[in-house]
Amino acid sequence: MKYILTFALLLTGCATYEITDTGRALRTEDQYFEIVQKNSDRTIRYSGLYNVLEMQGTLLSAEVLEAQLDQKTRIYLWDETKFQTEKDLVAKRLSSETEIFLSFYTPERKNDDLGTPKTLWKTFLDVDGRRYEGKVVRMKSSLAELISLYPTHNRFYTPYSLIFPLPAKSIEGKEMKITVTGPVGSGTLHYNKK
Repeated sequence: MKYILTFALLLTGCATYEITDTGRALRTEDQYFEIVQKNSDRTIRYSGLYNVLEMQGTLLSAEVLEAQLDQKTRIYLWDETKFQTEKDLVAKRLSSETEIFLSFYTPERKNDDLGTPKTLWKTFLDVDGRRYEGKVVRMKSSLAELISLYPTHNRFYTPYSLIFPLPAKSIEGKEMKITVTGPVGSGTLHYNKK
């Protein structure tokens, strides 16, 4: 009886993983969502009683992108070849750029144009006392796919990718802030805040 109790305690204390057909351990979906939440921030700006700007952002750090590989493997049933190809693409992204997934909302539809050439919005990344201006791309993924990767995103928000010209590896773990600003208002997201 003593051995059974010890074995049961060992099992409950161990981390749980899902195992693919090829034997690779994947983070569970709950573990994935915890990682996304840890690397996310949110802000809302008001003018009087009305909100003028609402945004949620997830820093696509090495931890998030590696966890996304597990999540996508689970969703799309990737084989080892596809997994390795995607893993190589992640490594390349991390060594060339910093990316933020931005879920953006403003009540005036005409003001939701971050990804257009004529937008009045500006995006900045501040880290190590330097400021970098970002490139904004509106994401075309389906709502179902976006929610499976970013659970706080919903149909009322517009999905954008903010891309900054510095390697994510060079600022990993450093305190940083993302600012989205324009005539309607400004919002700031904080990451790795000490």
